[in-house]
Amino acid sequence: MTSRHALTGLRADGAYVHRLEGLPSRSAVELLAVGGGQRVCREPGAAQEVVRLCGYIPLAVGLASAQLAVRPHRSVSALAESLSQGRGAIGTLRVDGEAVIQKAMDLSYHLLPAAAALLYRRMGLLPTDRYDPFMLTAIAGDQHAPDDGHTTDATVQTLLEAHLLEEVGPATYRLHDLLLPHARRLGEEQEDPGRRRGTLRGFVDWCLATAADAERILSPSHRLPGHDVPGTTAAPTPLAGPAEALAWLDTHRHTIMGAIRTCARAGWHTSCWRLTDLAWPLFLRLRPTDLWIEAHRLGLDAARASGSRPGEGRMLTSGAIGLRNAGRYAEAGDWYRQALAMALSDGDVRQQSQAISGLGHLCLLTHRLDEAREHFEHVLRLRESIGYRRGAALTRRRLAETAVEAGDLATAADYLRQAQDALRSLGETYEEARVQAELGHVLVSGGDHESGVRGLREALGRFRSGEAASEHWEGRCLRWLGLAAESRGDRTEAADHYAAALALFQRIDPLEAERLADRLRAL
Repeated sequence: MTSRHALTGLRADGAYVHRLEGLPSRSAVELLAVGGGQRVCREPGAAQEVVRLCGYIPLAVGLASAQLAVRPHRSVSALAESLSQGRGAIGTLRVDGEAVIQKAMDLSYHLLPAAAALLYRRMGLLPTDRYDPFMLTAIAGDQHAPDDGHTTDATVQTLLEAHLLEEVGPATYRLHDLLLPHARRLGEEQEDPGRRRGTLRGFVDWCLATAADAERILSPSHRLPGHDVPGTTAAPTPLAGPAEALAWLDTHRHTIMGAIRTCARAGWHTSCWRLTDLAWPLFLRLRPTDLWIEAHRLGLDAARASGSRPGEGRMLTSGAIGLRNAGRYAEAGDWYRQALAMALSDGDVRQQSQAISGLGHLCLLTHRLDEAREHFEHVLRLRESIGYRRGAALTRRRLAETAVEAGDLATAADYLRQAQDALRSLGETYEEARVQAELGHVLVSGGDHESGVRGLREALGRFRSGEAASEHWEGRCLRWLGLAAESRGDRTEAADHYAAALALFQRIDPLEAERLADRLRAL
């Protein structure tokens, strides 16, 4: 027998239960081509989008195929656009005028207990497709009858058994692509404006609380004094150490961005810029450049609207780094200069040093080495004058990079050793690992292959797991190890390192991936 439900009772009686999944992507496209013919072959990207919007469900893909068959001049891309709007595939795909998929989904929904139906439609209101129990607890109740977590577990189990929710990892769930528009429609129709706003507020509070914990674990020195997240907000998802904190940020990067956009639309200005600021370890470690820039544009507007000068300064300097990483040097320089003018007006020496350091880095990237050195030496004096040891160590790293560009490897190595010692004494594991990697590269470039390669390999291991985990820096270490191998004439080892780095950068830095691909071809 078949059922939309999990048939738990039969399983308890010894029945074997087989879960029917969606079609494989290739098979779904083949089914679409039954009605779409050569149009499907001519628009492979649009065909993939159609079957994705259909959730790879045979009924939905079959109906989409039938639509193409009865409209022989309609393009596959036009169908994809139609399915992506309004009520999606469940409302668009019909048999004899009847929305049969929506009817089936409505039937499953109406059979749910009240608590499960409430949670399902509230999930549809959230700007995410990933959920965890603590997020769901934050939206399941209200201020008069908050959920205690145990109720959420039972409700989630009900939705899992009804196949309206699927488990995709430990304590991680998603609504099927086909169901998201259905749940959203129900949430918009059945939750009044006050409860819709409360649902989104609970979601944002959960994001703030968990992002604050991730920042505390991964970047404790980044905390903005006097701006702690109130303890009365939603309970955060527990994060047991750096690996879990970074994994949470990676899994929920689009969730966090959705929350930032929600705050911007709702006028929750303080929450908007605070969440952007708390997500700093996400931007620093994972380098999602487009999200970095969008978040900080929204955060900057929000900080200004809220009247927070510390927030405005943070958004300008942190956002400028994202612009710099994207190669938008002129705009990054403008943001740094705005931040510097604010810091000078406020007498904020630490923020002055941050802005001047950013301007110095732009000079370094555009090969104006004398200007870069002057900026960094100025920053070093400022940071030492206020006892900012971490900042002083990071400035020595920048001075080392300037020395490398000038060909003075001995001076660069001295600066890096000083920076490494200071960062190690401060417990700055991630920053110290970055300096260790750069020192290894400098030593190799200066002819000390044994010490340099040993340092690079140690740094590589640290970037692959633990407190210093970073795919970006893992890729940089691999590239430098490739250069070291190439300089020794070992083309095989060099190719292995370049290929491993290329696999990483294809996902996180397309420009660097292109450079690595060129290097591989030149071997």
